[in-house]
This record gives sequence, C-alpha cells and structure tokens, in this order.
Amino acid sequence: MGKYVSIPDSWRSKNYAFEFVEAINKVVVKNILTELRVASFHTLIVDESTDITVHKMLILYFKFRPVNSLLYKTVFGGIIQLTACDASALEAAITQYYTEHQLDMNRMVMITSDGASVMLGRRKGLAALLKAKVPHLVEQHCVAHREDLALSDAWKDVNLFKNIEVLLRTVYTLFSRSSVKKGALEELANVHDMDVISFRPIHEVRWLSRHFAVSAFVRNLDVLAAYCEEQVQDCNDPVCCYILKSLRDPLYQVALYTVNDVLTELANLSMLLQRSNLSSIEAHQFCISKIRKLEAQYLSEDVYWNDKAKKILNENVGIDTRQITQFIRSVWDHLNVRFPGDELQFWSAFDHTGLKNCAFEFGVKEIKELCGKYKDVLQTTNEESIITQYNDFKFQISEKLKSGSHPALIASEVLAL
Repeated sequence: MGKYVSIPDSWRSKNYAFEFVEAINKVVVKNILTELRVASFHTLIVDESTDITVHKMLILYFKFRPVNSLLYKTVFGGIIQLTACDASALEAAITQYYTEHQLDMNRMVMITSDGASVMLGRRKGLAALLKAKVPHLVEQHCVAHREDLALSDAWKDVNLFKNIEVLLRTVYTLFSRSSVKKGALEELANVHDMDVISFRPIHEVRWLSRHFAVSAFVRNLDVLAAYCEEQVQDCNDPVCCYILKSLRDPLYQVALYTVNDVLTELANLSMLLQRSNLSSIEAHQFCISKIRKLEAQYLSEDVYWNDKAKKILNENVGIDTRQITQFIRSVWDHLNVRFPGDELQFWSAFDHTGLKNCAFEFGVKEIKELCGKYKDVLQTTNEESIITQYNDFKFQISEKLKSGSHPALIASEVLAL
C-alpha cells in the first residue's frame, strides 16, 4: 500500500490500526447480516468464553444458506459482553442482539452449543428459554464436543489410564519447566540419531489434547528411556526412576501403543466433524462407523492389536490386557450413549443407501414425523403435498444412483426440494 499512498507517520500507530480494522469490520458485518436477514432459516451456534481480564463473553456464529445458493456457510456473528452467566442473562443478551441487528428470531431453527446445563438444560437452560419464544427451535449438542466428553469420561473410568495420565503430566512438567533438561534430551537424541518432538500437555478443555500428548510421548519413548537411564545412573533421580519403571512395564507399553491408535482414530473423527458443510446425517454416520470399527477391532472375540503391541504381548506371555479393553469398552459405551443409533431415524428417508432401490412407501412415515416436528417452519401446512413432492424426489434420486451418479449430488437435490 505504501507504494501507492503516502501514509502520515501518525497513521502508523496501533490506535489507527485498530480504527482501520473496526472500519473494515463494520463493512464485513453489514454484508454478513444483510445475507442472514433474507435467508429463510439459520442455526445459531453459541459458546461462552473468558477474555484476559476474566470477563465473561458469549461468542455467536451463524450457519445458513444464502438466497439462490445451494451451499451453507458458517459466519462469525460477534462477541457479546455478559453481565451474568445464567441462562436468563444469556437469553436476554441474544434477544437484544437480534433486536439491534434486525434479525428475525423465528427464522432460527436450531441452536448448537456445548453440553453445559446453562446451555442445554431441559427446563431452565438457554435452549429451553429460547424455545418458549421460538416453539419450533431444535437444540443440538456439538458433535465434536460430545466425542471429546466421551473420551474424557472413559479415561477416568480405568485405573491404568489414570496412572498413564499421571505419567504423561509428569514427563511434560519435567521438560517444560527446565530448558537445561530439554536441551539434554535433544542432545541425547542427536547423539543416538533419534527424532525428538516437544512433549504436549493435557488440557481438559482442549479437543484432541490427549491425542497430541500421547502421540508425542510414544514418538519420544526410546530417547526418553535413554535419558532416564542416564539420570538414574548418574544421580539416581527419583522422578526419572519413576518414569523409567513405567516405561519398562510391558503393560504400560501395550497400553500406550494401543491408546495411541485409538486416539488417532478419534482425532480423525474429530477433524471430520469440524468440516464445513457437514450435514447432521453425515456427522452421525461418521460417528456410528467409528463406533463399529472400534467394536470390530478390539471388542470382538479376537482382538486385533497393532504390530508393536502384538510383539510385546508375544514376548511377555501372561500380560493381563483387561484394563486396556475395559478402557476401549468404556470409550465405546460413552460414544454409544452420546450418538444413539436412532438419533436421526426420521432423516433416514434421505439416506442414499435406502433410496437406491426404494419401494413406494419408503420414507413416507419418516416424512410425516418430520412434517409434524417442523410444522412451524414449513412454508406449507399441506402434508399430502409434501409427501407427493418427496415421492417424486426419491424416485428421481433412485434413478440417478442407479445410473452411477455420485451420492454427493443428493445434497443439492435435497436443498432444491
């Protein structure tokens, strides 16, 4: 910009920079809200946060389909300063936001948030209070957050993994608080021609933190063992003695290699759940497929360990792996509770696997249920008209699938319905 415009020195201050950003922001927000106002419906995504001064804030996002577009978009709506953090204060803040920006609350068809009671409490949560104003509103517990909660709860169910968490936290603390020890570890890795990466902390409020922590730990196992052996020989360091004893335990080794695989699977699932334009049906299918994969690999009659775990088990006959399978069973149970198989049963009317060779009655019952559920937002009250449109739609999609059209085309057909 400096090549074409002469900028006064006073304009280079950070205060002017903030003013420029604010001016740009007003234009961007104006365009976003203009699109949002004319959209038929939208989803409100909310989350609480705390700034550096420990002031509570409410962060708003909107997901909607612009007029004359077949693609949904998710946009940042703004940050609201809160005077209180109870559901009534949140509801009042959102209502005021909608009023100030001339948004129609009746076009809100879904609210998505974490599973905190203040958000999704059945009687006095934010969703319940908004439902009193918007009867057709549907609440949704964020799928990525549900997955993370399932893992956190399962981790606390098994003593072995509580002990592994203590080990992970101990190692992270040992090297994160001492640049000397971290340098010695890196030097040892260079001498032995080993790779070393930084150990990662476990955060209770950060998605994937256990995956990152275990992944880094497993990658550093060999160099960490070599470092602890040196420290035990040189000064009998008690912390290194504890770490080395754990690293030499075959059960810990099998558990670490196995849980690293499981966490990698769940991390991949979490990334899928954060994709843009992800539909509720796709999210649910991803979760169910991962649940079934875990069951087939670890919870069937034969357990399919990875190669490293299998080698350790063959070399150390008699290792009791019940706590490991108990952990995986607990993860599986928690995922099943949070992603029940019948959660989207009514939307099965749009499942391409059933549409391909559908009978005339396929999906009609589900469509009637959906008509009743969303009667307040449908543009017609004639249920028979909707069923007629659906029957035409499903046989058109059926023919497209039989002719080899990609299932992804169904999305645009559904949106045009």
